[in-house]
Amino acid sequence: MITKFRSIAVIALLATAVLSYSSCKKDTTSTAKNDSADIATKIAVNLYKSFANTITSQSSLTGLPVINSVRNGKKVNDLTCGQYIEQPYNNIYTKGDSIKDVMTGSNKFVISCGANNQPNGYTYTGSYVNTGFNPFNTYDLTVKENYTLKALAPEFAKMQVDGNQTSIVKTFTKKDGESMVQNNAYVLTGLIVDSSSRPFDITAGKATFVSHGTNAGRDFNYAGAIEFLGNHKAKVSFDGKVFNVEIL
Repeated sequence: MITKFRSIAVIALLATAVLSYSSCKKDTTSTAKNDSADIATKIAVNLYKSFANTITSQSSLTGLPVINSVRNGKKVNDLTCGQYIEQPYNNIYTKGDSIKDVMTGSNKFVISCGANNQPNGYTYTGSYVNTGFNPFNTYDLTVKENYTLKALAPEFAKMQVDGNQTSIVKTFTKKDGESMVQNNAYVLTGLIVDSSSRPFDITAGKATFVSHGTNAGRDFNYAGAIEFLGNHKAKVSFDGKVFNVEIL
């Protein structure tokens, strides 16, 4: 369990790099081409990795409930229409005086049904707060997710995901004494997720995004879209530019 939460904390720190490239460059005359390509990749990768810790996770703590899975110490032998499943968690990880990570949150699922009252998916609401420090940064991350999940294959080996995700990221970098406050929002439309393979793949669908805040005293504000193409590829567009991205 500690390993699981440590991986979430690492991804939380990766999120702090998203859409912050301009303020990391002291030379304002730098060309935007390479910076823009880099940030386009981070935008898509950040969303992809957030899925890895929730809806595509195989963890009994944060993954999707399926038949014979265990939730809060109880085996799920059957799933019925409208059934409510909640998974709260609270974890503290420390390593001496140099690392501390606190993660608290809750995932909530309500089973939805299709024809003949057969379960075919979930409405999913998840949120967590992740705070801590390490030798390089201090951080404070709040994430909220609201998805509709429709199974396209048994046990969600393939699924459609629609909904939204928001986050507020606050970081302080010890080396240079710079801070960042970042507000992110994604809207997901028709994402097709193949979770049967490892690593999982988002084979189709679109996500629009908006991110704004301050980084090292400089304001930033970006808006655009991600088109997922499968084979861990995507197209990210913003500021009139389109970038081909390798997710992995």
